Amino acid sequence: MEYSSEFANLVASVQSALGLIDFESNASLRQDALNLCDYLADPVFRIAVFGPFNHGKSTLLNALLGSRTLPIDLIPTTGAAIAVRYGTEITTRITFSNGREIVEPGTDILKQYAILDDQRRMRGDVTGVNVTYPHPFLQTGIEFLDLPGTNDREAQEMLVRDRLFTCDLIIQVLDARKLMTLGEREHLRDWLLDREIKSIVFVVNFLNLLEPDEQKEVFHRLRFVAESFRADLPSGISNLYRVDALPALRARLKGDTSAAQVSGLAAFESALQAITAAQQERLRVRLPRIQAIASQIQQQLQAKVEAFNAELVAAKEKQQAKIAIQQKAEKLIRQGFQASASELESWLYLPKLLERYQSELAMALRQGQFETWQTQRLQSAIAPHEQSLNQWLDKGCEFFQQQHPGTLKFPYPSPPQVTLPKPPQTATSKSDSDLMPVALSTGIGWILGGPVGAAVVGGASYLIGRTPSQKSANSPPESQILQAYQEAAEDYLTHLNIEWLANLRDFQQKLETIICYKSEDEPLESTPASYQIQLAQSLIDNLSLEIEKIGRL
Repeated sequence: MEYSSEFANLVASVQSALGLIDFESNASLRQDALNLCDYLADPVFRIAVFGPFNHGKSTLLNALLGSRTLPIDLIPTTGAAIAVRYGTEITTRITFSNGREIVEPGTDILKQYAILDDQRRMRGDVTGVNVTYPHPFLQTGIEFLDLPGTNDREAQEMLVRDRLFTCDLIIQVLDARKLMTLGEREHLRDWLLDREIKSIVFVVNFLNLLEPDEQKEVFHRLRFVAESFRADLPSGISNLYRVDALPALRARLKGDTSAAQVSGLAAFESALQAITAAQQERLRVRLPRIQAIASQIQQQLQAKVEAFNAELVAAKEKQQAKIAIQQKAEKLIRQGFQASASELESWLYLPKLLERYQSELAMALRQGQFETWQTQRLQSAIAPHEQSLNQWLDKGCEFFQQQHPGTLKFPYPSPPQVTLPKPPQTATSKSDSDLMPVALSTGIGWILGGPVGAAVVGGASYLIGRTPSQKSANSPPESQILQAYQEAAEDYLTHLNIEWLANLRDFQQKLETIICYKSEDEPLESTPASYQIQLAQSLIDNLSLEIEKIGRL
């Protein structure tokens, strides 16, 4: 659908707003917005004939056209909105909901598709009824709209309300025999004024059926009704007219000018021509309605902005609470790990480590019990520290949902090597002088020349002679042997201290990468809610700008 240039941007903003507003609770506003777009799309000056069933609406239109163009009967008949525009020939186009169209000359087809069925219901498959007619008044860009009655079914009522919004002038047909109640009048006025529909003219029908005195009284009362509506009409133009529709139609069909004058039709036609001539600059008529609907749309958009802002505030509070929890967890886990690490560092403090284990390790080495000592003493001592550190690591991985790097385990250094001192030099056989010390995997071995053999005892190697006298004579002093085992134990514990402290630092670095909180949450400024706020605010501003532009035209 194409829109005139002055309305194109406004329509685009309105249509964009429809995608943001929750119209389940604002169905009427959504329909009004759609009607506004249709209203701005059509360049004609649309005049709607509006009123309850059987008030003579179609008869009045036929009188204005000078022919029986529209179906009329003694019972309510109009079951669709019938649009009548200018055309060089009389044709009727019926549009169906599936897109199919029927175009036929004349208007006989209206009786098939544009009247109520036996149940007084509209056809559900008809979406448009358009008639073209060669009338000079229509040729000036006027369209008449014959609407269904408003006092029957809800579907008809909704159709009428929707179509009224798209009209530039409304002719409200009244029955002099059945005046509007106060409730009906106030309901109509409120509905029209809420939508800034002020161009309304009242036409009283059937006044000729009343007695002269009664006619004056009824017309006086109707004048009060008409005055209660704020009519946006040219100066000097009344908003209340008497037209006896059926006598007026008969006069027109007969060409009786005098009778048409008596019926009130001529005076009403003059008023219509004056109104349309003054108001065919449609912006003056349409701007208040545009402003009214645009204002309601802006209010809904603003409510949307406030709702999204509340959502952002809640999201920010939730994010901040999450950050606070994670930061607290980070602090507690780090403190716990550091406390466990400090205990291990204290246990690994070399002077204490030597004081605690050097002598017993030296004894274990001499007795060939290194592996037993390592299991019973060293492993049992380090196990609680490993368990404590791993507990904090497990907690960090679980809370921060990080991949577990594996259980922390302190590897043991290579078994210690004991280098015994050389025995004293004596005048022995050549094979004795050929003795050379060699370190074995668990201590020091000796390669012996001659008939001497080597015996390995528990990780330490000893020189064995053929006879006890030879062994005693060739053995190093006991103090030197003890010193060798002490030095081996010290060397082992020193290496353990260095390696395990290095391992501990590596473990600490791994834990830092796990428990160091890094917010990966999307910035709130780029969330869908933030985008919706920006979009809604942009639409609010665009609507205001477009309304301001149109007001300057």
